Amino acid sequence: MRSAESVAAAGKRPRWAHVLIYGFLGAVALLALTPTVWVMLSSFKTGNQIFSGEGFWPSPFTVQGFVDAFTQIHLHEYLLNTLIYATLGTLGALVAAFLAAYPLARFVFVGRNALVALFSLALALPLVGLATPVFFVVRELGLFDSRLGMVIFYSALQFPFTFIVLRAFLVSTPPELEEAAMMDGAGYFTTLLRVVLPLARPALATVAVVAFVNIWNEFFFANLLLVSQENQNVQLALAGFKSQFGFNVTGAVAGATVVMLVPICLFLILQRQVISGLTAGAVK
Repeated sequence: MRSAESVAAAGKRPRWAHVLIYGFLGAVALLALTPTVWVMLSSFKTGNQIFSGEGFWPSPFTVQGFVDAFTQIHLHEYLLNTLIYATLGTLGALVAAFLAAYPLARFVFVGRNALVALFSLALALPLVGLATPVFFVVRELGLFDSRLGMVIFYSALQFPFTFIVLRAFLVSTPPELEEAAMMDGAGYFTTLLRVVLPLARPALATVAVVAFVNIWNEFFFANLLLVSQENQNVQLALAGFKSQFGFNVTGAVAGATVVMLVPICLFLILQRQVISGLTAGAVK
């Protein structure tokens, strides 16, 4: 029988294979980042340079696009609306999904599998097909063209995905800590908040980032359910560059740059938790 050293040596890749793999991954990453880098660099260009396509770097360097974004359409007001929708919508989805995922992951009762299947099937519904029923339901509830209505709707929209991920994570975690806490006299919600919630932090961070970015970039339902400008999100505001001012390309790309920076910064802040959540249970 071969020794462990010989097996490890046989399974070790040669140096050229590592160079080839990392070179390929680097090329794919560069290709994926090129549009984003182009938009960010174009936000410092003039309109003539963007339309002519001459040069990759800004020449001359200008910040007029950012000035136009915050003076012509008051981008900061729409950013605040979008931040409210994304933050509260994500929080609502997390709270509802967490409270639903824990009992459906830990307890056995009649109808549990039916509830899990029902929540999971919600992901199979096409979003465009929800337009008509959502419009009439929101209008009948008196929540049309309101910030509260958008927060409730976005919480419901992100609930199925959030529920599936959280339940899968909770199913893979051992229940011994929860049982020990209950034996020490902890109640249901005490166990939920002090034991389960800290354990589920990686999964919560993962779904929070995904839900936040989905709401932050959402356009279709915002365009359907919002009419007044004071309630519109930033995606509708960027579309206003074309309808109100012809097509201010420098302002549009500058506004898009500002909009992209928020989810990028969020991911950089929570990247450790997100990576932990994505790899949780992989060894099992």
